[in-house]
Amino acid sequence: MKNYREIKRIIKDDLGFRDIAAYRKWAEDVWPSTRPTPETIARLSPEEVDNCAFWEVCDELFGSDPVCNMALAPEVGALPYPIETTMDANRMNLRLAKSFGITAFLEEHAQARLKVFEAGPGYGSLKHFVETQTNHLYYGVDAVPRISGVMRAAKEGLAPRDFVASMHGQFSYFVATNVFQHLSRRQRLGYVADATTMLRKGGLLLFNLTVDTSKLPPQSRDAEGNAWAVHYGQYTPIPKPAEAYDMVNADFDVLYVTQRFDSILNFACLRR
Repeated sequence: MKNYREIKRIIKDDLGFRDIAAYRKWAEDVWPSTRPTPETIARLSPEEVDNCAFWEVCDELFGSDPVCNMALAPEVGALPYPIETTMDANRMNLRLAKSFGITAFLEEHAQARLKVFEAGPGYGSLKHFVETQTNHLYYGVDAVPRISGVMRAAKEGLAPRDFVASMHGQFSYFVATNVFQHLSRRQRLGYVADATTMLRKGGLLLFNLTVDTSKLPPQSRDAEGNAWAVHYGQYTPIPKPAEAYDMVNADFDVLYVTQRFDSILNFACLRR
């Protein structure tokens, strides 16, 4: 498992991503002419690195971008304002959660005292919403806890095992917004398994991820045609839609799925 020093050397020296400007230039000028290879995929794979250390390096080099992912301008439309502060990032991320209907689910029983678990809280946009707009109890885990009241993930990228075991059947909501696209297949299945453990019957798993459609740019595909996302030199697999459904079919009923223009699917799943 690669440690902080090795990861930083690869990102800064081997890849040349010394700051957000250098990464943006690569994404705009170099990435379109590349293709994922076994070597580039393995180099910073979530299965090969200390996941906490990887995101610590990214925070150090790229500022708020690991939280709001705005290094590249959107393909459709324009940002309403530049992302200059953590508050800007929170506003943008809360807009995303609202657009996917996540906040509406949390508001349905706002006066009840239910437990909400979030993977990847970032700067706490959803945590703030839960604590100010509902009576729910909030819990979160992140590779790099940037706010108080959030647990640190294990090096393998998942919630601490003792916490998951101690919270069997206690949660009503399990939320992961803009998280699954950063995970390996094993990690995604691990989080779904954690949701199965932690949610009570009738609880909701709410998550989104990019899926493999014809809208993906050609540089996303390897020689075999498999699709990959890349963030700061780390490649993660983009599943086909059927694979995304298969992740949850064993223990959840899919209530609905919405699709955004850029191949992102949002799932609302009911724990059986």
